[in-house]
Amino acid sequence: MNLVKKLQMMFKRTGTDKTIYACAIFLACFGIVMIGDASVGMSASKGYNFATINLLKQCVFVGGGFFSMFFFARAYKTRRISETVMLVSYFACILMMLACLMWTINNSHAWIKVGPITIQPVEFMKLVLIIFLSYIFGVLPDQIRISNRLSQEKRKKLAYRKFVLCVLFPVFLIVFAFIICWKVQKDMGSGLILMIMAACIFFATPSQYYRPYKILGLFGVLLIVLAFILFHDRFLKSHQMARIASWLNPLEDIYGSNYQIINGFVGYTNGGLIGRGFGNSIMKFGYIPEAQNDFISAIIVEELGLVGFAAFFIPYSIIIYRLFRYAFCMKESRDKLTLIGIASYFFVHLMVNVGGVSGLIPMTGVPLLLISAGGTSTLMALTCIGVAQALIAKYNREKKQVAIEKSL
Repeated sequence: MNLVKKLQMMFKRTGTDKTIYACAIFLACFGIVMIGDASVGMSASKGYNFATINLLKQCVFVGGGFFSMFFFARAYKTRRISETVMLVSYFACILMMLACLMWTINNSHAWIKVGPITIQPVEFMKLVLIIFLSYIFGVLPDQIRISNRLSQEKRKKLAYRKFVLCVLFPVFLIVFAFIICWKVQKDMGSGLILMIMAACIFFATPSQYYRPYKILGLFGVLLIVLAFILFHDRFLKSHQMARIASWLNPLEDIYGSNYQIINGFVGYTNGGLIGRGFGNSIMKFGYIPEAQNDFISAIIVEELGLVGFAAFFIPYSIIIYRLFRYAFCMKESRDKLTLIGIASYFFVHLMVNVGGVSGLIPMTGVPLLLISAGGTSTLMALTCIGVAQALIAKYNREKKQVAIEKSL
């Protein structure tokens, strides 16, 4: 009974956004149902209980994610996250990402395999990097102040120290994590997501110190994009080039390298307005291998049509919108940037996954958070919601306190 009361207290905590909770819980439960449904197609080749096992595994992951979400919503405090904790967490994630070299799954070294369980360390890195960069871009520039009363030599030393800590150090953190993803793990998609999230946090920082660096950053992004367009054959490996070729010419090799992509298109086109009916997908029966993973949106649209697409897209959009809305209302830079980082985390995953499956962008193997099968991504997505709720509750309580003081 005490446990039930504690769980009720967690959910009823003053200041949290109940709409975000409702959307996250709905998406996670919807994901469980669709993972079980999409896994049925592989039962013939992987055993009659394959769908049941997948469904039960996802139930366990979601249960752990719910516990983590409510725990962090109650326990997360910005002041408790010291520089040492962030630095140790970052390098712990790096070590786990390097440890993935001992396993090869789907031609990449992105997972740690422990018996029947696989762990994807880059998912932990996403949240760690959000919290770390929010601290650097939101707090550090104001902590290192250069007074005019100091001698010129001391001002130069402080200016150099500030540049190293506030500019070079975060660049190192981002680039190092990206290189590990790209070169070591062979997972360029996750590396690009880290870069995009970091860019969102950087360009959103209100600190005046970064104004000139934002201009340089824009030019840097343009140069990188231009260099990639002109010399992409030098940066990308053969399988990555094949993905771009498949995106540009999806009808070229429909029974070979483009087989999964074409069948994803078929799944989308078969759905229509209300779909073929729940459980009536054709594409999940071997046409889309491992349909419960990255291509699960094609099965949802095929069975439930545009209504099914709206069933996950609208809750996603509500979560992203409300996170951004709270972020823009907050005055404390660190909390603001953390919420922007979490909102961009959900936004980028949604756009990259749906865009890849529908053919708008090249496929990168990024999961649809809370809906695709995957323990680490589900756990960390719900943990991110918990961290966001802690910051939202703090903001709402402070706002309420100010309103009470004004009324007195």
